[in-house]
Amino acid sequence: MKKIVPTLLATLLAGCFTLQETPYPETAMSALPEGKELSVQLRGFKAVVTEYLPVYGYDTIWVEGRPRGRYGWTPGHYRTITTSTYIPQVSESDVFMQRAKTLAESSGFTTMAQQPDYIVDVAFEGPFVTDSERGVSAMWMLLSLLSADYSVQTWAAKLKIYDNKTGKLVFHHDYSQRYEVTIWGPLPILSPGGSSKNTYNAMQSWCLTALTDRVMADAAAFLVPKAP
Repeated sequence: MKKIVPTLLATLLAGCFTLQETPYPETAMSALPEGKELSVQLRGFKAVVTEYLPVYGYDTIWVEGRPRGRYGWTPGHYRTITTSTYIPQVSESDVFMQRAKTLAESSGFTTMAQQPDYIVDVAFEGPFVTDSERGVSAMWMLLSLLSADYSVQTWAAKLKIYDNKTGKLVFHHDYSQRYEVTIWGPLPILSPGGSSKNTYNAMQSWCLTALTDRVMADAAAFLVPKAP
């Protein structure tokens, strides 16, 4: 019992808590009836992802001398320390294309036909953050004495469906997906900084995953009745 209490206190002090988070949107994929066939080509679903890779090195610094005891003195000396620099690496991710492909194939659509019946094109845009949202984020930090963090991103998607035989645009719709999360912890800066939900990449992934599910659900609902 004596060991459990300090462990729980340490966990509470080190952790962070989600006060508020946008619920994930509910979607349902329409499936092709048994015996029906329809082929689609998925296009777009591109997302640029930024990762920060640590590069480690060494540096030599001068340490000033200081008194030691009543009459002693520790002389100054050079000291070698380890340094780290984070370099941004920008790459294009196909994770949302793969998710869209899995959703389409799970609903009975053929995605590898040489001459598909329809083309489903999706373009992502974002992130969008307004000045008022930045103001709310700053207020959370200041009023909580740097113990809380409010983060928000909004992403958009443009869905276009073409008849591949005629090239005609037969369906289009614009989508917007907003994600916001509020994190709090007892340790200023360290607690909100230790969360994985309020990072740029995490919020981007949440929004684009939700948008992928939404556009594919609508695309399937439009295309299923067109199966011969």
